[in-house]
Amino acid sequence: MSFHHHILSLLLLSFSTTALASSPVKALPDNEIICMKALEKLIVSKQMVFSDSSAKPDARRNAERVIDAAREVFNSNQSYCEAESAMHSYQSDKDAGFRSRQGEINFFGRDVS
Repeated sequence: MSFHHHILSLLLLSFSTTALASSPVKALPDNEIICMKALEKLIVSKQMVFSDSSAKPDARRNAERVIDAAREVFNSNQSYCEAESAMHSYQSDKDAGFRSRQGEINFFGRDVS
């Protein structure tokens, strides 16, 4: 290995994840294709949870919100990689509870007795 290759490797390793996360980096086109496929799998898995009538309402609502978060990120950035990242990093607001928001389904077909 050349001296320059070692220096470059050290510089790349020295970047902290927070520095990388705070800088808006656009993914390369090939990465977008990879992320698009990964995002598709994530959305399908969350859609299955949302559509499962035997799942708990809070699990279904969380799945709906994760998909919505990814959709919002994609609509604003047009990046599959950023949308995939939004799905992975989504944190539900535990303090707000799972009351339905505008546009969300608010009845999951359960008997109210």
